[in-house]
Amino acid sequence: MMINARKLFRDISDLPTIPAIVSKVITLLDSQESTPDDIADLILSDQVLAARVIRVVNSPLYRSSSEINSVKRALLYLGFKSVREMILTSYFIEGLNQKEQPFDMKTFWMHSFSVGAISRRIGNMVGYVDIEKAYLVGIIHDIGKVFLGHYCREQYGQMLAGISNTSYTTYEAEYEYFGTTHSEVGLCLAQRWNFPSPYCDVIFHHHTPEMATEDPLLTSIVTLADFFCLSHVAAGTLAQASIPGQSEECAWNTLKQLSNKPIASGLESFLSDLSDAYEDLSREIDQIFNIMIT
Repeated sequence: MMINARKLFRDISDLPTIPAIVSKVITLLDSQESTPDDIADLILSDQVLAARVIRVVNSPLYRSSSEINSVKRALLYLGFKSVREMILTSYFIEGLNQKEQPFDMKTFWMHSFSVGAISRRIGNMVGYVDIEKAYLVGIIHDIGKVFLGHYCREQYGQMLAGISNTSYTTYEAEYEYFGTTHSEVGLCLAQRWNFPSPYCDVIFHHHTPEMATEDPLLTSIVTLADFFCLSHVAAGTLAQASIPGQSEECAWNTLKQLSNKPIASGLESFLSDLSDAYEDLSREIDQIFNIMIT
């Protein structure tokens, strides 16, 4: 399946890219030795990036009591991890939204943001050490679908039409049509963008969490968030829900073993606890979607 995924990349010269300035900023944000002045100076060297940070920090999502016009103040207000999350998400969306697709991109992004928000929620519930990372990886878990939809547009459109009103998932159909899936293709794209290895592993194994090696807990969080969102939000043929299967059971077992907090005794109870919080989360998802997409 990886061989087939790499074949799809072989002759493509117009893959979306992430600007070098973004990689530099993310490196500084992840460094233990960086100061707000260091990061602010680097962000200010790119007017588009600086304006984006200011726009987001003043949005209703972050509920600042007064307008923030300084990049340094934005960093201190949001925190380094939140800025990392916001910058990567916005540039990731910008790069992929330019590609024509056989499916509705609004539906795709709403699902992606939902998985991100639920991943962060689950991260809180199990005491995961970096909930911002859980949020970000939740958003980008399906990037392989955007590649397949654009560069194999006719075939992917036929595939989606073929599984409409069936019990087939896109993951199963992709394997039959292409001999690979959005998981392998997503890994290739993530590696091309030099994503950190835990991010790559989640993208690769969010349908096979039992095979995750870098951060099994993070992968299991995203697997369960993905399933939860598919069972609560209509996503059309682009991402269809099914009853919990082997992947979800494996993810649940990992969650129980590695959770740093007491959690529900069974998967059904755990998903029910998430449902209780979903109405509030859905409002947050709508806000994030409107800020990042518009």
